Amino acid sequence: MHSSLSQESLLVMPKKSKNTNIMIIVHFITSTGVGGAQIMLKRYLAALGPEAKNHSVVSLTGIGSIGRDIQNMGVHVEPLGLKPGRVSLSAIAKMRKMLRQQPVSVVHAWMYHGCLASIIGLAGRFGKKPGLVWGVHHSLQDIKKEKFSSQMIIRIMAALSGSVGRITYCSDVSRNQHEAIGFNAKKSALIPNAVDTSEFKPDPAARDRLIEVLGIPGDRLMVGNVSRSHPMKDHVSMMRATAKMLDEGHNVQAVLIGEGHTGSAAAVEAQSLGIADRVSILEMRHDIAKLVPGLDVFLLSSAWGEAFPLAVTEAMSAEVPCVVTDVGDCAKLVGDTGTVVPPSDANAQASAVGALLSAGEEERARLGRAARLRVQDNFSMNQYVQLHRDAYHSVQSGRPQAAHNIRSMSA
Repeated sequence: MHSSLSQESLLVMPKKSKNTNIMIIVHFITSTGVGGAQIMLKRYLAALGPEAKNHSVVSLTGIGSIGRDIQNMGVHVEPLGLKPGRVSLSAIAKMRKMLRQQPVSVVHAWMYHGCLASIIGLAGRFGKKPGLVWGVHHSLQDIKKEKFSSQMIIRIMAALSGSVGRITYCSDVSRNQHEAIGFNAKKSALIPNAVDTSEFKPDPAARDRLIEVLGIPGDRLMVGNVSRSHPMKDHVSMMRATAKMLDEGHNVQAVLIGEGHTGSAAAVEAQSLGIADRVSILEMRHDIAKLVPGLDVFLLSSAWGEAFPLAVTEAMSAEVPCVVTDVGDCAKLVGDTGTVVPPSDANAQASAVGALLSAGEEERARLGRAARLRVQDNFSMNQYVQLHRDAYHSVQSGRPQAAHNIRSMSA
């Protein structure tokens, strides 16, 4: 890794307030491009309102689209400009200088690399250190499926986890998986991802809007997935499930929204199956909330890696019934408002989605209403903000967080 930025470019933090109850928070995150953790950081800061002025962000890499959105909120984002595979002693020195010279109350680290960087940044600091919170946003179904460098970072984090004030997980499955490889169980807290239900909501006009964007006949039943192209998302299985549904007579259109789908393995598979005309690809969009409510069914086809997928929560909030694979906390997320199928099983996906399509519009609408209510009851931004406040106060004061404060989802 290397940094092309001057060491003199220090993080612009808010001046220390005379009000000792105000905490100054600095967030370390691997990048500020588009991703689940990055989107949650952006939503979290937006939900804080005026309180966000007490927060700043350090991106280990550059400033991506999410980072620019955060800057537009008036929150400072400091890019370190690190490059994969290269270590920079100057960047390490810069991190340490930032945290030594600024009145930081709590360091909140997001994602594996951000968590490791937070430990390095605080190492060797004399006197009282800021409280440290790690945020884990990845499930670990099989560590061997991770890149070798990621495997090493995860194992180092496990060895160092006892020195962290609090480790938050966005899914219960993720917490259990990380504790199984050595993450300190006494530090754990569950803070499920959240969604702004005023942004993702039912919209009667969304179906016509989506059909127009896709340029397809109005009688098609649209089955969508919103995520970047990546092997763990297993969009190839989604294509195979689509082919099976078409063979069974369902008038279905698969919709892939996200980065990297053009020319992807899924697109190649659709072509091979002869269903390319029944697969619509939309690359990166900024109007997801206006399109998702137009779907008839949301299908999460992931084979591994999911912890608590935001896209499913957003679809539920928009009253779209969901079929999800049994990875991470997906089963707990949808509860009895959706259908859970085994990962990497295209036939099971086709059967579950086909059943929802055959059930009719009224039954899908009923499930959609139940899904939105579940999100409102369990995954609101107000709850997300308060749970983080609790974690910050806990690590700053040095008081252990009681086990009963670890949050569970309702059945």
